[in-house]
Amino acid sequence: MKKTSLILILAALMVACGPNKEERIAQIEDFEDSIFESAIVADEATADQLTKLYTDFADKYPSDSLTPQYLLKAAEIQSNVMHTDRSIELFDRVINNYPDFEDVPTCYFLKGIAYESNSQFDEAKAAYQTFVDKYPDHYLAAQTRLMIPKVGMSPEEMLDDILANADGDTVFDNKYILKQ
Repeated sequence: MKKTSLILILAALMVACGPNKEERIAQIEDFEDSIFESAIVADEATADQLTKLYTDFADKYPSDSLTPQYLLKAAEIQSNVMHTDRSIELFDRVINNYPDFEDVPTCYFLKGIAYESNSQFDEAKAAYQTFVDKYPDHYLAAQTRLMIPKVGMSPEEMLDDILANADGDTVFDNKYILKQ
């Protein structure tokens, strides 16, 4: 009887502890593979499931090198399903907890996009401005500086603004406005 009780207690402890780090990583990778193999855009439930896997890993292993990557992925997924508040919270978690993470500039930029897609234009402008102030040499900084005054404009208003500010030496092609 004591031996059976001990086995049951040990089994319960193993279940309560949950998967170990390697098992969690494998679970995340398997889930990512199943989602990203198909051309189907993840629905909210799937996005929330994958976000939970990422954030559970981050909570359990906050100093692991995968943690900021997983949190960034979770933020992007939440942004894609229009959970702006949740995505902003996750972008901020990366920014605040992992300031040396190489993709922190991307977090600021994507935070601006999330705000903009949710019609929170003042917040979008602030996020973009913080991005260009903190990372003026980033490869997206110059384009972002040009974007900031146009945040909130309709496509027609943007085109009108571009045409109004173009000089006579500007050439339009299918993709770019080029100075000659």
